[in-house]
Amino acid sequence: MFLSKALNSHLRALAKFSLIGSLTATIYFLIIWVADVIFGFPYILAITMAYCVSTVFHFLANKCFIFAASRGHHKAEILRYLIMWFINFLITILVVSLCVNLLHLSPYLGVCVSVLLSMCCSYIMCRFWVFK
Repeated sequence: MFLSKALNSHLRALAKFSLIGSLTATIYFLIIWVADVIFGFPYILAITMAYCVSTVFHFLANKCFIFAASRGHHKAEILRYLIMWFINFLITILVVSLCVNLLHLSPYLGVCVSVLLSMCCSYIMCRFWVFK
């Protein structure tokens, strides 16, 4: 019974996390596209801008709707979230740079790969560290 309840709890959180992640990714890719195609910014700048803007949505959605974090630990949660954010940002820049400079692929493909890696890292860190 306990194992089943714990598994259901993780599956519900993972489903919500995936939904919020999809919305965050939509915001992220839209900003990259606008910065790249409409304004002609270099891909690293476009990714950085998109990452910063989508972070605010991701933090608030995770805090309020997925992990139901307590109201009294804002500073600690923000600090841990920023550490997680920085780790994921490094993963993103490294993966995209490898895809573009070494493999001669589109930065969009690199972003797709990095989103998958960052999603796994984010879920584990949010679930067990950031919002605890």
